[in-house]
Amino acid sequence: MNDASGALRRTALYDAHLALGARMVPFGGFEMPVQYTSILAEHDAVRKRAGLFDLSHMGQFELHGRDVGEWAETLTVNRVANMKPGQARYNIFTNERGGAHDDVIFYRISDDDWLLVVNASNADAMWRVVSAARSGDVRLTNLHGERALIAIQGPRASALLQPYVEADLAALRYYACTLSRVREARDPILIARTGYTGEDGFELFLSNDEAVGAWDLLLAENRAHGLTACGLGARDVLRLEAGMPLYGHELDENITPLQAGLAWAIKFDKPAFVGRDALAAQRDAGDYTRIVGVTMEGRAPARAGYAVFASGERAGEVRSGSWGPSVAKNIATALVAPSAAAEGTPLEIEIRGARHPAVTVPLPFYRRPKN
Repeated sequence: MNDASGALRRTALYDAHLALGARMVPFGGFEMPVQYTSILAEHDAVRKRAGLFDLSHMGQFELHGRDVGEWAETLTVNRVANMKPGQARYNIFTNERGGAHDDVIFYRISDDDWLLVVNASNADAMWRVVSAARSGDVRLTNLHGERALIAIQGPRASALLQPYVEADLAALRYYACTLSRVREARDPILIARTGYTGEDGFELFLSNDEAVGAWDLLLAENRAHGLTACGLGARDVLRLEAGMPLYGHELDENITPLQAGLAWAIKFDKPAFVGRDALAAQRDAGDYTRIVGVTMEGRAPARAGYAVFASGERAGEVRSGSWGPSVAKNIATALVAPSAAAEGTPLEIEIRGARHPAVTVPLPFYRRPKN
């Protein structure tokens, strides 16, 4: 996370953020922009037009070798080995108790070449996990902080990015990736269509020395078309509305993918993986606490750590909370007992000693309109 001196690290775009007036905060061991103008304005840009994000703080590990797919299967809940070149896939590394080390994305670039992107706050821990478990023909390279990652998200993302990219972005499917030539880059770069906002969008994996030129060019030529630099504040609200987990909130070493509502990602029929037995036992018992959506009935916002009550009894706690501009309500996720998890269950959230009415609702809070 921090460098050897304990100082926060900076991405290649640090000076570009300052030039745009960004408010910088510590996050995942880096100084990162939390906002440039306002979180609400940046949120609005992504939902209606397009936003540009610096995600260079995320951990990037290159994986090489003929055994990568089978090896990764033993450490994660989702399938890896059956991925084809050009595919991306969400996955979760679990511990022996079934808790999450991290939620990640695998990108298969070619038969023997992969990229693994992990959360910034977990990059050091995840490097230890994969390094300790390495076996067979698997070679690892840690590029954390050494390569940039820029994301463009929003309904106009494809149209705004296409003029700079040789690949046909319209033909790139969701959760797919491709190598393509891009303006401001010497060599072909990896472009992916994944995202963490609930909107369409793309990720560009660039060398640090090419990132500033690409960032400045995209903003300068597309500001009139609504492209807006966006910080981590807007990103957090966007992902919460879209029901996407944030590690340390909806997932952690003690919250399993089942509890987080990610059962779809767990493939119990694949070869044994770390935590499989614990997850199977939890699934079969069915009595685990679980993440649910919550909307507040008043104006008071729910925040992480606030106590949740159902029928007058403590039922859990809030894990994330914010005003949700897309739904015009205060929204939250909460880890609650099964008895409080059913849709429509009346809840109370304790805020500064007073209990405020709320209700359990399905996730996500927001889905982007279909074209």
